[in-house]
Amino acid sequence: MGKILQAFADGELYVTEIVQKRTPEHQKLIEKNLQLYNQLLQKLNEEEKEIFQNLLNVISDENYYDTQNNFIRGYCLGALMTMEILSEQNSFL
Repeated sequence: MGKILQAFADGELYVTEIVQKRTPEHQKLIEKNLQLYNQLLQKLNEEEKEIFQNLLNVISDENYYDTQNNFIRGYCLGALMTMEILSEQNSFL
């Protein structure tokens, strides 16, 4: 894999950030997530809270790697599709 693509996927190559608006459905999921998180925290003792937080951290780290790999794979697939289209562009002329 190229170094530029890896840097882009790692967040080391910065592009102009845009603020994305959330759909109402997405916002409802975020609010439900926070509500359930707070409900669970109220029921856990300190040791259980620490275990739960460690679990969330591991899940987040795993999700980061999956997201990064999916981004890189999708980007490469898009580049391959572009190459395929460009190699056959004479058939359209």
